[in-house]
Amino acid sequence: MEITHVAVIGGSIGGLTTALLLCDAGFTVDVYERSSRVLSGLGNGIVVQPELVRYLVERASTDIDAVSVSSSTMQYVDAITGEQRGAVSAEWRFTSYDSIYRRLLELFGTDRYHLDKNLVGLAQDGESVQLRFADGSDVNACFVVGADGGMSTVRQRLTGVTPQYAGYVTWRGMVEPADLPEATWNFFDNAFTYGHLPNGHLIAYPIPGEEPGVVKRLNFQWYWNVPTGPELDEIMSDCHGIRLPVSVHAHALCPRTLSELHRRSETLAPMFREVVKASPLPFVTVVSDANVKSTVHGRVALVGDAAITPRPHAAAGAAKAAYDGWTLTDALAGSAEGRVQRLKEWERRQLAVGRGYLKKVRKMASRLQYGGDFAPGDPEFRFGLPREP
Repeated sequence: MEITHVAVIGGSIGGLTTALLLCDAGFTVDVYERSSRVLSGLGNGIVVQPELVRYLVERASTDIDAVSVSSSTMQYVDAITGEQRGAVSAEWRFTSYDSIYRRLLELFGTDRYHLDKNLVGLAQDGESVQLRFADGSDVNACFVVGADGGMSTVRQRLTGVTPQYAGYVTWRGMVEPADLPEATWNFFDNAFTYGHLPNGHLIAYPIPGEEPGVVKRLNFQWYWNVPTGPELDEIMSDCHGIRLPVSVHAHALCPRTLSELHRRSETLAPMFREVVKASPLPFVTVVSDANVKSTVHGRVALVGDAAITPRPHAAAGAAKAAYDGWTLTDALAGSAEGRVQRLKEWERRQLAVGRGYLKKVRKMASRLQYGGDFAPGDPEFRFGLPREP
């Protein structure tokens, strides 16, 4: 399989990591991103896994302290009474989507990073892949990497697979330390916090600050069980009454829905309630997942959430995307004669890791969202990817 030019569909963390690695391996790479503007994680936090920052550390000599903050404890709290259920020593680092994405984009540059490129179709023959975009443009590439996220157009066109709603949504938000009482900030600082509920859970952890003089912020998520139907449709409708499929961002959030978030927060222990109410720009996202039978389709490979879409509970979704990029590059680099066989082996390993991770996060959800036992420090639920087979 001869390859000179690779098109990466999707310019988020997984797409950029893959693109940088392929460039380093000697390929000409273009990235096509559906957004019309440079991406933003809206304050989203990320637990740092080795795969996530491997490129920045190994290839770009990035100081990990410049893009993340550390913690030493994982604490488990009754989110209604505020009582401690346990705590374990756990050294983790936390970053934000923007901290990682912006550094990767800086390294890749913008000359071959194409915004406002919505893929609508693709076809391939034995020599190339033809990409068709909504703006009327067409691109031919020797190989295509589908890195366009959980709602992947590449995956849908190749397999017909779309993510299935998992039965709950997650509220996300970010709070500056100045907006919280000092005691509340100190409670969450230096820790990853689980807040347990009979029918859901919250998490909170510090992430790097962005404003001058702000070293840290606090990132939180609150998971609500919501059945498919009118209640879900109402939560996922924007301020114009349009039912959105994935996320309702803060600027589009209905005042009614925001009021409901604050009303429900009154049932929480004071420290959690204060965090929820202090967040200036909360937004809500459905939780979905997807599995696939294959990730290699001729001259197209799927990576990250565009391959297997996991739920977020084991804190390694972005790391999985980066892992896929590293291992795919290993398969594509080297002699052209062996690429087809190397891709088959890559797919086997990738599916094993992805399916193992999917099984793990589904089991975590069965405990966290429905009142099951979730013992402090249970090694079965340690953050991160399964080992390679």
